[in-house]
Amino acid sequence: MIRTLHIQNYRCLRDVTLELEPLTVLVGGNASGKSSVISAMLRQFAPEDAWRRDRTRHITVALLNADGSGITFDQSRGSSGNAPWPTIQSLQFELGRLRAHNTLQTAHQLSHDGLGLANVFATLPRRTRDEVSRRFCTSLPNYADIDSRPSSPGNHRIVFQDRWDANVWYEPEQVSDGTMLMLAFELLPYQTPAPDLIAIEEPERGLHPFLMGELITALRRLAQPLDGRPPIQVLLATHSADLLEFIDPKEIRFLHRNRDTGATEVKTAPVANPNWPALLREYDDSLGNLWKSGGLGGVPGG
Repeated sequence: MIRTLHIQNYRCLRDVTLELEPLTVLVGGNASGKSSVISAMLRQFAPEDAWRRDRTRHITVALLNADGSGITFDQSRGSSGNAPWPTIQSLQFELGRLRAHNTLQTAHQLSHDGLGLANVFATLPRRTRDEVSRRFCTSLPNYADIDSRPSSPGNHRIVFQDRWDANVWYEPEQVSDGTMLMLAFELLPYQTPAPDLIAIEEPERGLHPFLMGELITALRRLAQPLDGRPPIQVLLATHSADLLEFIDPKEIRFLHRNRDTGATEVKTAPVANPNWPALLREYDDSLGNLWKSGGLGGVPGG
């Protein structure tokens, strides 16, 4: 597991250190550096990505693992260290791609935007499909089952069975955005080969607030070993106050831009402060409301 991430000279990340948990949530306004953290871990560097577009500056990304091993990637010098670079899957689901009918083929992983949902589901062993369906229908009890069915020669799509009438099946275009998103999230633990870390941007987009808890439950399952696969670390980037209600304050990193320099800075919730419980109670024990007050950082302008 990645324990510490250190990024220098990348876009607005002049000199940023992040301590990562099995599940870590990056919170901040637009242009606060959340997406840049993820792309830095993917080593997606262009010459103009250097701090202040100064090409003489070296972009570096260093990872320290929980076991003490580590690796550093320098834009100019390459990699150094005693550990391999982790396998990172970056996701930002697009609903049109999740709903798309797939050309029938074996697929073991979702694409960055969610294309291939039907193929990934259909590729799973039957018992695993049944397990995914059971978990999905527990989260969304309006459905009794899910399946993949042909739509035209060589193509198929996901369909959803009505809870009250077994003869009624809904097309992907007929169900809610949250329905499609939750199915995609339920599939993540069963991808092969499993990535070391999954980074998801705006996982809450399109979800009803009542599904936020189900989303986090599904993502926490990634951190549990499954049929011999090791735990998968999760990194989320969000600006949803509703999502924060289901997150441990210790898992949150608040990102904001320094008003004088424009560099991204990181704060953590002051949970060790003796006044923390009282402060949280002042906002009805709502971490989301406390964050929106501006007192924790990670909001536009502060």
